[in-house]
Amino acid sequence: MERLITRPDSAEIVDTLEPEQVIEEILSPTTQPRQPSYHPTSWDIVNSVLAIADDVTHGRAGLLQRLFTFVLFGGIAAIVNLIVFYIIFYHIALPVKTEAHNILAFVVASEISLIVNFIPNDRFTFRHLPGRSRSWAVRCARFHVTSIGGTILTFLIEFTLSSVFHVPAIVSQAIAIMLVLIYNFSFHHIFTYRHVKTEVQ
Repeated sequence: MERLITRPDSAEIVDTLEPEQVIEEILSPTTQPRQPSYHPTSWDIVNSVLAIADDVTHGRAGLLQRLFTFVLFGGIAAIVNLIVFYIIFYHIALPVKTEAHNILAFVVASEISLIVNFIPNDRFTFRHLPGRSRSWAVRCARFHVTSIGGTILTFLIEFTLSSVFHVPAIVSQAIAIMLVLIYNFSFHHIFTYRHVKTEVQ
């Protein structure tokens, strides 16, 4: 038997269905239940918190989950950054002016902490994003490119605070790292791990 079914979008579709199937088709919900935005962990209590956060934020728990791990690993990388910067600037004597010594300490500390930051974030924080399908070398290179803006901002903030406002160099470095955190997180989403175009692998 032919039945004319009018859907919410006013599209008319003629299906060959039995009466019971027509009723079921009409009464069945047109929208699928929302899937969790987060990725379950091995800990039930963490999954419960994520489920609550997903409801409260209307499906943004996945973003909060990534932000948490990014901050966690970024915090570890920041500690590494500060340790390396401290050792080079305060304990390695170089025959250069203070400003040049500051720049050298900054560059070395930034590169080491960037690698320390990339490895766990690539493995855990961004592993479910489309850009994760790229090769490790490409992801690492894009992570570096994305971090250039953040590194420049960090340097400008640190150098300005220490040279212009005479804030201790190590304190200036810590302040700069905290201020640039959100910038880095956002641009890794926008560029480093964005969708991979099918024609460009």
